[in-house]
Amino acid sequence: MTEQKEKPQKKYRYTKQLIRLAIENGYTNKDIAEKAGFSSEGQVSKWRNGKALATERQVQFFINEFEHLLKRKMEHLFYSESENQHEFTYHKIEGEIVLTHTLNYRRYNPQPMQKTGLFRIIIVNSGNKFHLIKQKKVGLNNDGSNFRDLLNKKNSHSVQEANWLLVETIKNLEPQQLIDKIDSIESTYRNSEEYIDKLVHHDTIPLKFIVRQLLLKRGYCSNDIIDL
Repeated sequence: MTEQKEKPQKKYRYTKQLIRLAIENGYTNKDIAEKAGFSSEGQVSKWRNGKALATERQVQFFINEFEHLLKRKMEHLFYSESENQHEFTYHKIEGEIVLTHTLNYRRYNPQPMQKTGLFRIIIVNSGNKFHLIKQKKVGLNNDGSNFRDLLNKKNSHSVQEANWLLVETIKNLEPQQLIDKIDSIESTYRNSEEYIDKLVHHDTIPLKFIVRQLLLKRGYCSNDIIDL
């Protein structure tokens, strides 16, 4: 008779966030290790630091306790505007927002310098994939030609996220694909003949570094990084 292999246990992709919630709610590393069936706390430290994923069975107790809270944190709502500007479409995406980067117009006169966000780049981590979300400020034309109308206006909504409209979503990117896409966005802004793009290009330049650093801290080193 051939031996039947045990099915591999399913990994819980939001282990780090779940353990963080447990810690915030009073559980210690020792408590978590005991609930998971470990005699030492070493594995829990790896979970907390995002260096390893637990199996669903190992953290089932905390899934039962906190997944409803985690789900709220990991679900994000965006909305886009129709051409007639009176109808909206609502979009939900699941994952951890790991970066929100605003592209600003800077006005130096009169002093002091004032910044007005016109576009925004959001990166969402979902498991081993990344979603790239591009937004524009509510009220901004598609070509950005009316940006001056927004300069003296404060955010029209007290809920910050309601001030931004979804323009484009690029889903399920591998780390290197994410880097390539960010580099492409920076290049597009740099080479664009559109006046609005030239105004905010300066904020796309650090984005190339920020994304590489973000991925490096998550264990991915892009092939253009030199080891000193």
